[in-house]
Amino acid sequence: MSEQSVEAPASRIRVRWYWWALAALAVLCTAVGAFFSASTIAAAQDMPRSVVARYLTALEHGRAREAMALGGITAKSGDILLTDAAYRRATDRITSFTLARPTTRGGITTVDATVQQGDRPYHRTFRVVRAGGLPFLPLWRLASVTPDTVEVEVDGPTGLTFTVAGARPHAGTSDVRLRALPGSYPVAVTSPDADYTVSGGVALSHPVGSTVTPTVFAAQLSSAGSADAQKAVDSWLDACLATQDAAPVNCPFLVKDETVNGVRASDFRWTLDARPEVTVDTAWTDGGFAVRGDGGAVQATATLTRLADGATAQVTTEQIPFSYAGEVTFTGDGAVFRPSFGDDSGQG
Repeated sequence: MSEQSVEAPASRIRVRWYWWALAALAVLCTAVGAFFSASTIAAAQDMPRSVVARYLTALEHGRAREAMALGGITAKSGDILLTDAAYRRATDRITSFTLARPTTRGGITTVDATVQQGDRPYHRTFRVVRAGGLPFLPLWRLASVTPDTVEVEVDGPTGLTFTVAGARPHAGTSDVRLRALPGSYPVAVTSPDADYTVSGGVALSHPVGSTVTPTVFAAQLSSAGSADAQKAVDSWLDACLATQDAAPVNCPFLVKDETVNGVRASDFRWTLDARPEVTVDTAWTDGGFAVRGDGGAVQATATLTRLADGATAQVTTEQIPFSYAGEVTFTGDGAVFRPSFGDDSGQG
C-alpha cells in the first residue's frame, strides 16, 4: 500500500511536465512562425531595393558587364562604350547612392534613387518587375534600364580622327551619339596636319530624360598654321591684284567697266597702296578659321579709248578703300582662303 501511494504522485508529475512541454513548444513554434513570417514579408518588401542596389553597386565598382546583365542592357553594333574596357577608362562614375522605399502605383513598382556621380547628384527612378517566387515571397528583377547618352562633336578640317574611351567610332564620322553607362569618357583627337590641333578632354554622359548637348572639340591653329593662313590670304589678294578686270571675281575691290559718252575703259591694272591688317581667329568656327582684313587701299589704272576716232589716254583712279572677311580651311594642298562679302565687308 505504501509503495503504490508514492508512485502515483510521481506519475502525475511526469504527465503534467509532458503537457507543459508540448504547450511551450507550441508557443515557441507560433513565435518562430510569426517571426519568420514578419521577416519574410519585410524581405519581400525590401527586395525591389536590393535589385536596384546590386545594379548601382556594380556601376560604382566599374563592373560594366555585370551592370548590363542586371539592367537588361544588350550591346549593339556601334555601342563602343558598353564594354568593361571602355568603362574602366571612365571617370566621374557613381560614387554613392541612396534608395527610397519601393512604391507601387497602377500595378507598376518603382524605386527612386539619389545618385552621386562625380561632383553632381541627380535623381533617377528604376522600375522593377515580378520574376516568379511565391505569392507571399515574390522574386524581383530590374526592368530594362535605358543607358545614358554621350554625344561628341569634333569640328575642324577634314581628316581629323578621334577616340572615345580608347575606342574609335565609325570612320569618317565627325559627330557621334553613343549609348553609355554613367560617367565621363576621355576623348582624344588626332590631327593629320601640323597646322592645327585639337585638344582632348572628357565627354559627360547624360541620363535618360535630360537634355543631351554635344561636347564639342574644335580645332586650334598652331603657330605654323597661323603663318600659313596669313600666306593663303596674301596669295588670294595678290591674285586679285594681278587681274586686268574691272571687277575681279571674289575680290574686295572693283570699278565700273562702262562705255560713257563714247569712251570705253580697258586694260585695268591694280596697284596696292595699303595692305590690310589681317586678323586670323585661331579657333575653328562655322566651317573654318575666321579671317578679317581691314584698312586696305588700291588704285586702278586703265586705258581710255574714244570710240569715234580711236584716241587713247591713261587714267588712274583715286584711292579705293577696301576690307574683306572670310575663312581659312586646310585641304591636302595646304591652307585655302575663301572670301565672303557681307554688309560690312563688301567689295569696293
